[in-house]
Amino acid sequence: KFRTVKLTNPKIAAAIAEAPTMTDVMQEMGWVPDGDTLVLPPNVRLAHEVHVVGIIDAKDYYKKEAENERRRQVRASKDVDADKDELRRRMELDRQEKQAEGPVTQGSVAKKLGDGPNVMRAGDIGIGKSSGG
Repeated sequence: KFRTVKLTNPKIAAAIAEAPTMTDVMQEMGWVPDGDTLVLPPNVRLAHEVHVVGIIDAKDYYKKEAENERRRQVRASKDVDADKDELRRRMELDRQEKQAEGPVTQGSVAKKLGDGPNVMRAGDIGIGKSSGG
């Protein structure tokens, strides 16, 4: 629909300030610079699947990267809790100790624990047994 973009338009200028290589991308798509405008020649047809979807994908990618960078900076700026740091240090020491012991090559063995539980059953006190009568 629009085949001319005025680079002096305030909204376009703001968009270019956010993404300075946008004019290079548009020229790669076939737009031609003409003074302070970009013109799409009549013989150039943009394929929606290739050009528009590619732009949307690139925009999503950079938005996600910016969000990930913001998260990394927030994590880096948080103060490290002394208790957490001590716990992490102990966990690492335990990990190193287990590695030094080597792999487990022998399984556990069942052990007999006495005569079993001390359970009284009903039959032990004569309930449910016939007295012969």
